[in-house]
Amino acid sequence: MRRYKSKYEDQVYTNAKEQKLSSVFVGYTRSKTDSWVAQMTDMLYPADDKNYGILPTPVPELDKELEQDPDLQGDAAALAKAEKDEAVAIANAMETQIDDQLLECDFATEGRWMLHYSGVLGTGIIRAPEVQVKSEAKWAPVEHTQSGEWAAQIGYKQIPVARCVMPWDFVPDMSATNLDDAEFVFERSYVNKKSLRSMLNDESKEKTNIVKLLKQEPKSTHAHTGDVLGYVNQLRMMTGLQPTYKESRYEMWVYHGPIPHMVLVEAGLLEPDELSDVMEMDGVVHFAGDGTVVSVNLNPFDTEDWPYSVYCCEPDVSCIFGYGIPHLCKDSQDILNTAWRSMLDNGVTTVGDQIVVNKSVLQPADGNWEFSPRKVWQTTDSTKNMATFEAQKAFGVFSFQSRQQEFANVISMAKSFMDEESGLPMISQGEQGQVTPTLGGMSMLMNAANAVRRRQVKEFDDAVTKPLISRFYAWNMQFNPRPEIKGDMNVVARGTSALLVKEMQTAQIIEMFDRFSGHPNLAPAFDWYKGVESLVKSMSLGVQTMLKPKSEYDQVIKQQQEQAQNQPQDPTIVKAQMDLELQQLKHQQSMELERLKSEMDMQVEQLKMQGNVQTQEQRNQEIIMKYELELAKLTQQKEIKLYELSQQDKWNTEKLVTELRKLRSQQELDMNKFVSELKLKQMPVSNPTSNYGLE
Repeated sequence: MRRYKSKYEDQVYTNAKEQKLSSVFVGYTRSKTDSWVAQMTDMLYPADDKNYGILPTPVPELDKELEQDPDLQGDAAALAKAEKDEAVAIANAMETQIDDQLLECDFATEGRWMLHYSGVLGTGIIRAPEVQVKSEAKWAPVEHTQSGEWAAQIGYKQIPVARCVMPWDFVPDMSATNLDDAEFVFERSYVNKKSLRSMLNDESKEKTNIVKLLKQEPKSTHAHTGDVLGYVNQLRMMTGLQPTYKESRYEMWVYHGPIPHMVLVEAGLLEPDELSDVMEMDGVVHFAGDGTVVSVNLNPFDTEDWPYSVYCCEPDVSCIFGYGIPHLCKDSQDILNTAWRSMLDNGVTTVGDQIVVNKSVLQPADGNWEFSPRKVWQTTDSTKNMATFEAQKAFGVFSFQSRQQEFANVISMAKSFMDEESGLPMISQGEQGQVTPTLGGMSMLMNAANAVRRRQVKEFDDAVTKPLISRFYAWNMQFNPRPEIKGDMNVVARGTSALLVKEMQTAQIIEMFDRFSGHPNLAPAFDWYKGVESLVKSMSLGVQTMLKPKSEYDQVIKQQQEQAQNQPQDPTIVKAQMDLELQQLKHQQSMELERLKSEMDMQVEQLKMQGNVQTQEQRNQEIIMKYELELAKLTQQKEIKLYELSQQDKWNTEKLVTELRKLRSQQELDMNKFVSELKLKQMPVSNPTSNYGLE
């Protein structure tokens, strides 16, 4: 924490002051730590998205029934679809419920604080779901009055919330290597009188003992531990504040772990039996620092999960706690500080020359030994008898060597080592360097620089996101009274979906739209609404404000399809479609003509060698007749379309005749043009080299 705060220990400042040396601290560690926290926060808690999802559990039994009895294909398929739709609706309702609960308790803020402590101290802890009693006011008119007054009716409800736990207040079983292996967990907190009074509204708390604590001084509940001053007070002293955080707060503890059966019997939670002396059950105990018990309860979860999730920036395989960014680059930070302080001290030493004066032969005329411009110096009496006195020898000027370049090299190397040790190269902080000036190159380089971040995000999904959302799901399944949200579901963590650079992600989505949106076979395989939603997210434009809801979008598409079926087609659109079909057919015929021409050229060469030119002319006539038949067929189809339009839209005879004349004139023009080009291409060439570049 001192390295993050850019502070030395007090003894360092004392020694520097006594020796008149510099005591500056380079805040490079803080920059690295804040950069790591910002990157992780942007990936795990995006402003326009969430890092989890809830999906219904697959039901493979229906697939087995289909394989065993093919006659039930239709009924089973309909049943499977109905069950799947119902499961998806329930999963969406559960996801919406959890979203509302997380939004109400400001989960994103608590998660960001957890990432902050994980980056600074190495370990971040979040507690969720924690049941909190919340008061809510409902306004209603006062009964039996004629004045029309309204009064607030205060009610209380229990809601699940998430809360960041300070690492210095979290005391797990230190013999364990991870939280799942821990036998127990203690958590300390400091509450004021207002928070302690609010516990009286919680039915699970012992009100008599709470009243007893309220009558005591807060200091009487402070446990006599090694942390007498308190970590928060130490931080306050670093910033120059008074260490008064604990004076007006009660010290409270929460214990999660095994509780002897006899204790639970005395608390009235269980009935005594023969195994009471040897059995233990998982429970929760709230007590003050002086030992006053506030509540004793069994673990509220049927799964007996603890409401804690721990994430380490750099995990330690031998301990629950990990290492933060300041610890990873502590040696480089110390080298950087030493080099910078030495550089400043050397600069002060070499800023001016050292001057030695022989007072026995010189003295200032004004009696002041300080140097100043145009100063007058006088020789002493001892120099009168010296015939060869030289005034230059009365002064000696000495200069110390400047080591600024050497110290600058050490500083540069220390910063380079910090980039490597922290896993945060400057390219990931926005510094481009002298290569890859293009957008694509920079995106690829940024993705490569985020390789370490991918691993850390995956670790966060495994350690925090999935267990935490699973506990919220279990809490709602067990305590939420709404039946429409309950079902068998799976929690999916998707923090890695935000790891690609957004510019590259946007380009890839647009390319997918261009390639597959019009493909007849692949287009139905995509959910294009989800694609547009992902595109808007990658552009950071705001999905909630930019896109319509999916239900409203489906309704608009359905209305457009119904209108297209009920309304007659616009003649202009039909004509444009037929023109497009004509152009496509012409293109196909042109390609076929090129193929036939190649074959014809080969045959002409063969016939020339055989002297049979008449056969080639017959071949040309066959090609022309084939083209005429194709063109006539297309023209006939277009005429039929025009007649249909005349019947639907009641064209007059003059307009129909005009359109037919235009069509037939265009047919004759296309045919003449084709025959002319065919004859021109078959003419013998006297000088073949003159045609280079024209074919």
